[in-house]
Amino acid sequence: MADQPALHVLFPANRAPDGYAERMALALEAQGQKVLRHALPGDYPWLDPSAVLAADIALSRLPDGARVLVDGGALPGLAAALAMDSRRLRLVALVERLLWREPGLTEGAAVAHRHLEQGALALMRAVAVPDAASARAVADLGLAPETAVVLSPDAAGAARLDSLWDA
Repeated sequence: MADQPALHVLFPANRAPDGYAERMALALEAQGQKVLRHALPGDYPWLDPSAVLAADIALSRLPDGARVLVDGGALPGLAAALAMDSRRLRLVALVERLLWREPGLTEGAAVAHRHLEQGALALMRAVAVPDAASARAVADLGLAPETAVVLSPDAAGAARLDSLWDA
């Protein structure tokens, strides 16, 4: 893995330091993979236009053909840009939980987040999730059941991640 180009990971800047995507990035680094973290500004998942623009710019600056892991928490800010960049980048989402199911959302906000997540996840080569319940939640969005792949955020999961880039 060490001779491969860097792997890019897009995170919300306000992410939890022990989240699924960060643990997966650490597991990849432990295997010798070069991981470049890109912190996206904004109060995710509640975004203003400047945060969406910053996410668009960050995605557009990635090199063609780059392998990109997208933290599920970053999907709201990247949703518009993903449609433009999904053909030139090799995108895999890391989804610990779906944002539209967060407690405290109004019905309208939940519906809006569901549509954003559904559309963004449909553009991914695969969606890595930590457990079977998360895989079922992704399938419940109408995505093909094989889209969600259960990967533990450890050495075994990091080793299996390689098979997702060309899915």
